[in-house]
Amino acid sequence: MRIPDKLSAYCKKCKKHQVHKVKQEKGGRRSGGLNWSHRREKHRRRGHGNLGRYSKRAVTQTKMASKTSKKVDLRLECPECGKKAVMNRPRAKRVEVFRAL
Repeated sequence: MRIPDKLSAYCKKCKKHQVHKVKQEKGGRRSGGLNWSHRREKHRRRGHGNLGRYSKRAVTQTKMASKTSKKVDLRLECPECGKKAVMNRPRAKRVEVFRAL
């Protein structure tokens, strides 16, 4: 997928359309802490008896196939105020940010 390095987009801070600079960023890393649902599930696993779907161990990673493509995160920077916004693109195997004329 080819994406131009400058895109016209709406800036929420300036409240108007501007030609934004486009930059591709690496995906964020997973946080170490457990979220609410995982903490609750961990609490329910303790003790005795059948807990339905929470009584089974999670499916191991070896049984799951990895995806062949990744979703692209683009950062759009407003030239006036410098505010950055995230723009999500569909899955693509290869992404190229090219210089538009």
